[in-house]
Amino acid sequence: MDLRPYLASGAAEAATAGLLDYQPFILSDDIQTGVAHSWLFADDPRVAPKLVFRRQDCTLERWQAVTDANRRLRAMYDDLLDEVAARFPGGTLLDIACNNGYFPVGAELRGMKAAGLDLGDRTDSFAFLNGALGTKARFLPVGYDSGSHALPVDEKFDVTVMTAIMCHLPDPLHFLAAASAITNKAILFWGQVVNTDSTIVCYSKPHPNLSYPAEFPNGFNDNTRISLGMFKEAARLLGFSEVVKIAPRPTWIMELFRPRGVDLESELNGISSHVALLLVR
Repeated sequence: MDLRPYLASGAAEAATAGLLDYQPFILSDDIQTGVAHSWLFADDPRVAPKLVFRRQDCTLERWQAVTDANRRLRAMYDDLLDEVAARFPGGTLLDIACNNGYFPVGAELRGMKAAGLDLGDRTDSFAFLNGALGTKARFLPVGYDSGSHALPVDEKFDVTVMTAIMCHLPDPLHFLAAASAITNKAILFWGQVVNTDSTIVCYSKPHPNLSYPAEFPNGFNDNTRISLGMFKEAARLLGFSEVVKIAPRPTWIMELFRPRGVDLESELNGISSHVALLLVR
């Protein structure tokens, strides 16, 4: 999301760098935020990923790589938002693990009514984005609890978004059930899956940088993947009529993405990949 037209001064741009970090925002010609560069190029993007980039601190080559990586992640996010807004015009949207608020604010800009929830406090980033863009996205300071399989949301939304969150959960099927319970029309998923019609769930070993240690089995916080076959069967059992695979564009980050935590032979054989899925009732 390009915020340059909405920031009044260089001081505002610099201040915003403390509010926006993980998601791909352009704050000025010389300041960008986003995790995309770390996803692609860090040895381990889960360990202190670089999120705020200033041109003055980068070589020309690195700044170009940062710009391209963030542009690709932005393009994917915006295309997914366009898809949802076109299918469910004027509807309501909830983003689970919304981070800075890119999807809720983006949905509002497309005529939807949106909210986001996260365990981290994102009140300030939502307030900034709403103020700058004239949107009214709501932030809900709650999160999904794997210990109880509970999602403490007392309203329903037309569309529920889950991007890059199921990969950190030890109980993906319970999570899908909880998300389904608050969803009227569709669930939008983006993340890594296993490309088989078999109904399987895969995990990597727990990663110490992703969450506090938890008792077995809730410590499995890294690279959780369910198969496409499991998605289809879960969707059927949860009352969704179809699973739509949204075709990736060459402008998306997946064109450069190499899944982590998967053995090389499986990667080369295309067994695991990142996909965008829409589960439609």
